[in-house]
Formats: sequence, C-alpha cells, structure tokens
Amino acid sequence: MIRRGEVCAIACGVDIVAYKVWAFTLAGFLAGIAGGLLAGGVGQLDGGAFPASQSIMVFALTIVGGAYSWFGPIAAGLLLRAFPALLNDFRVDGNIATMVFGAGLLHALITAPQGIAGQIADAAASLRKLATRGKKAP
Repeated sequence: MIRRGEVCAIACGVDIVAYKVWAFTLAGFLAGIAGGLLAGGVGQLDGGAFPASQSIMVFALTIVGGAYSWFGPIAAGLLLRAFPALLNDFRVDGNIATMVFGAGLLHALITAPQGIAGQIADAAASLRKLATRGKKAP
C-alpha cells in the first residue's frame, strides 16, 4: 500500500516510518549476509576485489531484468555472468557486453520499466488471452 501511495497508506492507518525502517534494516541485513558470502567465495576481503564498476553493473542489470519480480534479479545474474562468457566462446571481446548492457538499460528505462520479467509476464498474459478468445463457453 505504501508503494501505491503514501497518503492512502497514512489514511488507512499504516505506520509508514516503522515499515520504512524495517525495510531498510532487512535490506542492510541481507546485504551484509550476501557480502560475507561473496567475500568467502572470492577468498579475500579486499576493496580491490570488489570494484565499484561491478556494483554499478549489477544495479543496472537488475533494472534491465526487472526489480519488481523474483525472476528479474535471476535474469540479471545470468546476464552478468553468462553473456560475456558466451561472447568469449564465440571469440568476441567480452567487454562488448558492457555496451550491450548499456543499450539494454536505456531500453528498460524508456520502454520497459518492469524489465525483462515484466515483458515476459505481459507476453504470457497476451498469449493466455489469445488462447481463451477462441474457446466457446459450454
């Protein structure tokens, strides 16, 4: 309800400050756990192992994948690791993926604010409508 409109949430008696503090605390806790697991996986805890450009790329790809569904971050993670590796397999410089991701980010911001996951959900809904349109009621 808060995401739809804070004024409506306040009118319904929702304590917005408490929910925002709870969300911030939960996000910080999960980020700390994820950072600890990532540092353990890399094998070192050093600022040089985690460049800022990689963080920006993860954020941008989360927007491209779609931040409002569970599938969006999964798609973003797959794009982040699989796409450059696929380009390297075809003997194409993997750094071209950065340009492709930039174009994808612009596309997501301009035409598809729900990201890839939202586009897939919209396509599935359209296919369901087409499938049910031809059927007659008994």
